[in-house]
Amino acid sequence: MVSGRLRIDPDSVAAAGRDLAGVARRMADDLGTLETAVGASSSPWGADEAGSVFGLAYRAAADLALEAIGSYTEQVGFAAATLIVQARSVVAEDAAAASDLYAAGSVSSPGGGG
Repeated sequence: MVSGRLRIDPDSVAAAGRDLAGVARRMADDLGTLETAVGASSSPWGADEAGSVFGLAYRAAADLALEAIGSYTEQVGFAAATLIVQARSVVAEDAAAASDLYAAGSVSSPGGGG
């Protein structure tokens, strides 16, 4: 039976975020290389009417594909940043809660003779 609790280790989440950021960087580098390769050929299908029409259709499809890959790359980068920020937030909240508990334990209770 599942307890309904999710246990998260902030260090593992932050490490996953850093790993994912590395993936996003590699995706961005590869996308740049792909954009250069796709844009390098001026008109490999020829300058006649059929080649020009095919070239226009190819360029439209290639631009759409590159835009989609760029969007995916940004989403991976955003997910990486979100993981890191959330891990830091959990650590900060835990530290604040521990500080509050420590401060509460330092104060003597009313009527406790202290």
